[in-house]
Amino acid sequence: MQQILDYFAGLDIYGWLEIIAMFVGIYYVYLEIRKTRLLWYVCILTSILNIFVYWHNNYLSMTVIQVYYIITAFYGIHAFKEIKEEAIAEYGEERNPTGQKVAIRRFDWKTGGWTLGIAIPAYFALVHIIRSYALSHGGLLFPSQPYWDAFIAVGSMVGTFFLSKSYMCQWFIWIFLDLITVGVFIYSGMYWMSVMYVCYIVMSCFGIRNWRRNGVYVD
Repeated sequence: MQQILDYFAGLDIYGWLEIIAMFVGIYYVYLEIRKTRLLWYVCILTSILNIFVYWHNNYLSMTVIQVYYIITAFYGIHAFKEIKEEAIAEYGEERNPTGQKVAIRRFDWKTGGWTLGIAIPAYFALVHIIRSYALSHGGLLFPSQPYWDAFIAVGSMVGTFFLSKSYMCQWFIWIFLDLITVGVFIYSGMYWMSVMYVCYIVMSCFGIRNWRRNGVYVD
């Protein structure tokens, strides 16, 4: 017990921010499972916290990508309202399923194609930027960090965009990314964030179950 108390007593501001970001992030995924508009407001808070956590740990692209999350959150607030209106138009006000059900759109392969066409060049551009920045500031935490940093960041961009579009496949993207992120963060000593991403994996499985069980396609 004393060792635990000593550990928490020795945490600096960034250590506490990492713990707070973990709990807020878990709450965010819980809201994602429920698919409520509140999740986007929590997304904004989570992104602000993560800016400090990732910057402190030299994950540069994951730091910058939080700005994208904040922008996407404002879009998501509007998009979730729009899909609810679509459900009302299709089922009627009294029978609108979005109160108990999850309104889902069918995956659009055209959207998937141009998203991939943007994501691949963005990945290589981010790797180049991170490597150049890191080398000009004394090197890297570990040699492959720019590649993992950029991959997780770009993949998260795709996952968040697909969430805003209410595509079921976003859950599988998150599970894949979270598995990678857990290993990367454990390697770099970000243990609290690793715990958060383990929770994300488990909660994503519940998210898939909930969306499949209660999902209603509106297009």
